[in-house]
Amino acid sequence: MNKKIIYVIFMFFVAAFAVSTLVFWWQIRTPFSRSVEIKLFKVLKGESAKVIAEHLKNSNLIENPFFFQLYVFLSLRQYALKSGEYELSQAMSIRDIADTIVLGGTNEVLITIPEGFTLKQIEQRFIAAGLAEQNEFVSYKFSDDTPAILSDKPKSASLEGYLFPDTYRFFKDVKLPDIVSKMVVNLDNKLTSDLKIAVKNSSYTFYEILTMASLIEKEVKSDADREIVSGILWKRLKAKVPLQVDATLVYITGRKEISDADKKINSPYNTYYYRGLPKGPIANPGLPAIRAAIFPKSSSYWYYLSAKDGATIFSKTLEEHNSNRAIYLK
Repeated sequence: MNKKIIYVIFMFFVAAFAVSTLVFWWQIRTPFSRSVEIKLFKVLKGESAKVIAEHLKNSNLIENPFFFQLYVFLSLRQYALKSGEYELSQAMSIRDIADTIVLGGTNEVLITIPEGFTLKQIEQRFIAAGLAEQNEFVSYKFSDDTPAILSDKPKSASLEGYLFPDTYRFFKDVKLPDIVSKMVVNLDNKLTSDLKIAVKNSSYTFYEILTMASLIEKEVKSDADREIVSGILWKRLKAKVPLQVDATLVYITGRKEISDADKKINSPYNTYYYRGLPKGPIANPGLPAIRAAIFPKSSSYWYYLSAKDGATIFSKTLEEHNSNRAIYLK
């Protein structure tokens, strides 16, 4: 056979191998989606890599079971997959999922904290995972003021607001100070230099901005609407007009439905009863809500409400606001 033809064939196979390798590594390192919703996945004793791969596919955790099998085969771990229960999400790559199942379900726990979870809700999630006991989070106090974002936090204030919502991986024997430290440091890391500079140049402390962010997190879902609501609340605050944020009443009572009587509760968190910001954060906000609190959008609006379909309705006057209430909240 002609040497030139042999060379072309050889280079073709080299190129095909290179492309195949790139596709393989891209497949195993790329998450199915960015959704961090946790799904409980069970691996039964004796299940093969092929069966596990098919179950992962059926659970909508991976897209292609072949690449899962190929990864565990090439890494020589097809017989190292351990039975047990695993908390997995689509945000995990094939490699992450396989490595988790190889590690085993008893050594580590994956915990996802949604944006807007309160301290009590976070505590319940850790209790359910066997990593905390009742009232540990609620009563926990920081031992120092590091990182710097804690420097203006009142000494008597709880962890509320500082436990950044994210997906975390902890060992079963993790201690509460390590859990807290990891979540607070995560918050500090998520605050990019432009955000920290903006906070420093503002007329508010980070604790006040975090408190405002928690109100925005619980009141509005759309990022664009959050910026407008942030502008409204800061404007009302400067004008010494009560913020009248319903989410603060929900935080006080623990009930989703509020009444006129709730607005008269004498609580430092009641933004109907007292002017100004509540005593502190009412939830643990995500980064979009924090950004909205730092960078409010000015508008001619003074009022807003959340319609039953989740849309935010803005009003310029109290008369217009009351009219919108009759239309959208009936």
